[in-house]
Amino acid sequence: MSKSCSCCTDPADNREAGDASANAGEYICYCSKVKEEDIRDAILEKGARTVEQVIAMTGAMAQSDCASNNPKGECCYPDIVAAFEKYIDRRHALRAIAEHDLAPVQHIALPVAGHKR
Repeated sequence: MSKSCSCCTDPADNREAGDASANAGEYICYCSKVKEEDIRDAILEKGARTVEQVIAMTGAMAQSDCASNNPKGECCYPDIVAAFEKYIDRRHALRAIAEHDLAPVQHIALPVAGHKR
């Protein structure tokens, strides 16, 4: 079940939100002028762990009028979730690297068969 903003929850309108990966332009949330970098910062710098925390930290979906502001004419929630998933995965990877003190892989020269040094 997908969440919708208040302007997109007309019970007479049973349409589903579109493809979250196909963001039409500069903003993720056009009504509140929230960009992907705002979502990234909420996760990587401010520690957001849920979509709801990202929405609260960025102000996304606060001024709901997606039908007229979003070029796709639909709720931005699926786009927020897609951006969240992109950066939460990156955050988990960065944390794993930090916790395990993983150094970059060093390249070593291996002898080649038939080649004399």
